[in-house]
Amino acid sequence: MRQGGGMNITLRQLAHFRAAARAGSISGAAEREHVSRSSIAAAIDDLERVLGLTLCIRTKAAGIELTQQGEEVLAQAADVLQRAGAIESLGRGDGPSGTVTVGCFPSLAPTVMAAAWATMAKRHPDVTLHVVSLGKDQIVDGVRTGQLDCGLAYNLQVHPELRTTAIYDTEMHAILSPDHPLAAHRVVEAGDLIDQPLILMDVSPSVEDTMAYFDACGLVPRVLTRTPNFEFIRSLVARGVGYSLFIQRPRNRMSYEGRPIVTRRLTPRPHRETATFAWRADREQSSAVRALQQVLLDAAPELAPFDSEDG
Repeated sequence: MRQGGGMNITLRQLAHFRAAARAGSISGAAEREHVSRSSIAAAIDDLERVLGLTLCIRTKAAGIELTQQGEEVLAQAADVLQRAGAIESLGRGDGPSGTVTVGCFPSLAPTVMAAAWATMAKRHPDVTLHVVSLGKDQIVDGVRTGQLDCGLAYNLQVHPELRTTAIYDTEMHAILSPDHPLAAHRVVEAGDLIDQPLILMDVSPSVEDTMAYFDACGLVPRVLTRTPNFEFIRSLVARGVGYSLFIQRPRNRMSYEGRPIVTRRLTPRPHRETATFAWRADREQSSAVRALQQVLLDAAPELAPFDSEDG
């Protein structure tokens, strides 16, 4: 690719630009690429000069924000770099390699991605995973624009711009302290929860799903507080501060502090939720992304939440 000055676009320029866009800063990109900050900055300068475009706005704190043209170039760069990586793999005749940037819903990071990471390290040591904890909307947008190679979240199959694979199904349930009065019931009535303090998982779409569930029941819950921190909520619940509604059900029934937590099914019964792995529909998966998808599918029986309520 050539612009009037006789300079060519290089894969290094595209890779450094993509790294900066994904990291959100020059320094973050330098850390990921194991190069100096000046190398990242120079690559972006050269790329902008060749294209005759302003791809990003840089702040004094070394943060960057992509322009509209920068977002368009990023999407194209992701395609070029993926295809180049595939060609290199053919030439080497070896297995998957390279960096995969994954957008992961917060509650799935400790319960699913940690296991997948460990397996990937054993099966595919030449693949480097970079996992970013994000809300669902951010994951969809990141995969669409090329800032993410793939995503793991609930119900991504409803987005036509993505291709998805179902990992497992689950459903919303209540989590309670064993001493909570409602913990004596194996199934909890939604109406019995509205006077209890709700600790709301403040990450999209968890907050919307929780409020929609109560709204469909004609109920308004008493929200005590909101937080995006999955384990903080579990610790508060274990201490009897309130209850919460979760989709993900960890196999560990203890909080970080070693206090027990119980899960209870809800009635009316919520709709099923699907944990899904997704990538952009118009882009062929790289061998590294395919490898991660297979690891998740292989581990699905072990990773899927329990189907039965606690005793």
